[in-house]
Amino acid sequence: GMNPQHAIVAGMNARPVDSVGNPWMGNYIISSGNLLADFRANLNAESQGRTQAIRIYEMTDDPRLKDMLAVLIARDSYHQNLWLQAIAELEEQEGKITPGSFDRKLEREDIAFSLYNHSASSEESAEGSWAKGKTPAGDGKFKYEKKVHVEGSIPSLDHPHPSLHPTKPYFKK
Repeated sequence: GMNPQHAIVAGMNARPVDSVGNPWMGNYIISSGNLLADFRANLNAESQGRTQAIRIYEMTDDPRLKDMLAVLIARDSYHQNLWLQAIAELEEQEGKITPGSFDRKLEREDIAFSLYNHSASSEESAEGSWAKGKTPAGDGKFKYEKKVHVEGSIPSLDHPHPSLHPTKPYFKK
């Protein structure tokens, strides 16, 4: 089917939008200045794209569409391998934790490897490899915390100035 926006809005001319009508922008571009972080974001994008192309492939019976999607799926497979290879090379140089240039001694090691249970009804997350044993980066051991340890106190905040037209304060008596 045709997108009615092509006729109604653009008079059958091309519009600079994606397949659901969102304007084309560079918001999806990730450029953090750290190649390892950016390459991981690229791997995620290729993984999402391949997943979506496979979903469409499995929804259609059109052999021509399946052929085109098979090409896109294959290219996404290549791109994932490309980013995985580049990530592995950078991890060899910089380590697995990004950025590798930050002195890890400045982190709070007491919480750097803890998985906190936020579920009131389950402790299933304690069974995962991310809750016990050596970390993939080899820099410590995971530990599972049944309860979140609260630090600090409840802040006492001033109400915004009336010129900002805030909601009136609500006080329980």
